[in-house]
Amino acid sequence: MTQIEVTTLKTAIGWLRIEAFAGELTRIELSAKLEPAAEGTSTVLKEAFQQLQAYLDGSLQRFFLPLAWSRTEGFRREVLQVVAGIPFGELLSYGEIAKLVGKPGASQAVGAAVGSNPWLIVVPCHRVIGSDRKLHGFSGLGGLETKTWLLRHEGHQIFRGKVSLNGS
Repeated sequence: MTQIEVTTLKTAIGWLRIEAFAGELTRIELSAKLEPAAEGTSTVLKEAFQQLQAYLDGSLQRFFLPLAWSRTEGFRREVLQVVAGIPFGELLSYGEIAKLVGKPGASQAVGAAVGSNPWLIVVPCHRVIGSDRKLHGFSGLGGLETKTWLLRHEGHQIFRGKVSLNGS
């Protein structure tokens, strides 16, 4: 019987807990402390560890990892797949994503779907902002402080909770 495998990565924003099942990543989340777990040894966990470390070191801008998309469905899946396609250093608003999935006016529902993202950083929910360029939410550990750190890591300037786009 296949079991969920786990590995952890210490980062500047906390411990990343990376989970995999049957060759796919099922969850990447932040934790304030290291939680004891038997370290997984699968190829997918090793690759996720290496790619996340490279991203945090500034040497990787795009992830190539198998995600367990079958664990999401419907509107949530559509939204998360759009978010997964936001390139490094770029941003989309909740409203823009709502339009892209064919539900203009569903910004709040997009926010809920983004907030349920099981793959922190790899599906870059931190790249989603309000149409007013403000950082409206981040469900990961550290909240907006972590979102700010990730956006600055990607070269964005943030002043008073608002992203400065191209020097504006």
